[in-house]
Amino acid sequence: MRRTLSLSLALALLGCGAKAVEGDAHEQAHGEHGEHGEHEEGHEHDELPRRVELSPQVVTEAQIQTEPVQKQVVAPVLFATGHIEADPGRTAQVPAKVGGIVEEVLFREGDPVKEGQVLATVRAPSLGSLRADLASLQARTTSARTNLTRLEALAERNMASQQELAAARAEATALEAEAQAAKQRLQALGLGAKGKATVFSLRAPISGYVMQRNAVPGQPVTPEQTLATIVNLDRAWFVARLFEHLLAKIRVGAAVEVELNAYPDHPFHGTIEYLAPKVDAEAQTVMARIPIDNREDILRVGLFGKARIAISDPRAAPEPVLAVPRDAIIEVAGKTVVFVRGEDGAFELHEVVLGTAGPGVVEILQGLREGESVVTRGAWTLKSVLLKGTFGEDHGH
Repeated sequence: MRRTLSLSLALALLGCGAKAVEGDAHEQAHGEHGEHGEHEEGHEHDELPRRVELSPQVVTEAQIQTEPVQKQVVAPVLFATGHIEADPGRTAQVPAKVGGIVEEVLFREGDPVKEGQVLATVRAPSLGSLRADLASLQARTTSARTNLTRLEALAERNMASQQELAAARAEATALEAEAQAAKQRLQALGLGAKGKATVFSLRAPISGYVMQRNAVPGQPVTPEQTLATIVNLDRAWFVARLFEHLLAKIRVGAAVEVELNAYPDHPFHGTIEYLAPKVDAEAQTVMARIPIDNREDILRVGLFGKARIAISDPRAAPEPVLAVPRDAIIEVAGKTVVFVRGEDGAFELHEVVLGTAGPGVVEILQGLREGESVVTRGAWTLKSVLLKGTFGEDHGH
């Protein structure tokens, strides 16, 4: 007997024909249950479906990717502990820019903000003075230019001296420079010559998360005072601590796989970008910096984890072995598995036995053959189909 579970994918896949199909192993097990009598019937749903069928549209929308299993060198690794830090190049402090009184605060610590978003307003009487100064300088510049034009016309008829003409030209040039400087001061604050005279809107210079808030309504502020700190975590640093006796085996550019304690099933891949030139005298460790991309928006500053770092050792020359990317490995019902795409387009569950783990790759000792097409991206989506199918079946009973 073969049964098909009709499912709809999560993640806005438009419900385009996903099916989890029980495999032959379950079919055989079900037959054995029938031979043993009715007391086994309560276990007929323990075995998960072993095949998932998706329409081509769903495969595309779920961004499911495969690659052939092949032999490759699994580099030996060493382990180092560390934590997530924000990239200073993706961090911004938000100064008040003007002196005045905080009128309104429109953010909280931890809030996500977009570049250009208004964070707070400051009532600053000095803004009125800046605009008044600009208006005065522009008026004086216009008058000086008019006077210069008049003197140039008189000089052509020898009715004005060259000294008067030179003085008028110098005055007009100086006033133009002062007016331009006053205009630039307002532009530096993101303001124009016109507007609400004394209220300044403080905007986010970058997109990210507010890590620190130092402002409350009614608070007096100075131009250089920091009111907020924003961190963009699209890309962050994993800062690992290496014991000094390991330095001979580590180099800048070495491949690294980062596994965070909070997300052991979501490895991050990167390379060592920087090795500190100084040893921490107290801990006898050297800091290694590893930039990683924030996949699925799960990174948080301060998260702890470990790094698998490829060893640079000319004496170690491992032979190529059958291996797959670590992203292909998942756990289903307590078993270590991968999904393999068959010739008919369906995805089949294969239980595997793992061997040596390297940065981003894992040796396969059993369960796969060279050349089989293994899912390297989207395995969690396929797992969701299996689990949703099993739940739906049970619920239906």
